[in-house]
Amino acid sequence: MTIRIVTYNIHGAKGIDGRRDYLRIGLFLKHHNIDVALIQEMDTRTGSDPIRDIQELKTDHFKYFVAAPTMEREKGWYGNAILSRFPVFSHKIMDISSPDREPRNIVEAFLETPKGLLHVINTHKGLKIAERNLQMKKLFDFVTGDSSHPLIVGGDINEWQSYSANLKRLNNVLHAVPSGNTFPTRAPFLKLDRMWCRPPSLVRESMVLKTSDSKYFSDHYPLLAEIQMI
Repeated sequence: MTIRIVTYNIHGAKGIDGRRDYLRIGLFLKHHNIDVALIQEMDTRTGSDPIRDIQELKTDHFKYFVAAPTMEREKGWYGNAILSRFPVFSHKIMDISSPDREPRNIVEAFLETPKGLLHVINTHKGLKIAERNLQMKKLFDFVTGDSSHPLIVGGDINEWQSYSANLKRLNNVLHAVPSGNTFPTRAPFLKLDRMWCRPPSLVRESMVLKTSDSKYFSDHYPLLAEIQMI
């Protein structure tokens, strides 16, 4: 069974053309037949209807939605999310925020696919090296626990140097999914968005979804992985 999964920083659904439009992102994910989407920078604070924002992102394609707010207001929230066409067996959120920095978290879910549980982790790391070091250590500790289920880890990692010690450490316990430059969409030269898997054979193919649409929908391109559940 092939499952198509993306990690995508949607920049609050505000494109580089200035439009804030959750529906066009939702339709883009539907058009590319995405089964699971790991979303960063979900932002329902600036719209008139947070519920509508979520429904437009889901369209009629995704049945399940896991919200992982890092900041909340009376009329909306900001943070990470997971969209899935498969039922969510369980999920949890881990706060990895650093003092006086933008709040961050890790959201984990187990999805009930026809071939068994798929373990997915979504995260968005900080911009400062010191905070990111601590956050990456927490992610490392999080993924080294015992698990008999296939695992995909994705997110906007904000590590752009390939010789980063944080990346090397994670690469020692998980298989790094091949990726290309995802940021900024106007002229991408940084690999900010990354994915890892376990076992190494889980991912069959990966690519950056660079299209005439995704160039404008966010300042990040989505990274796609096709995984094989057996």
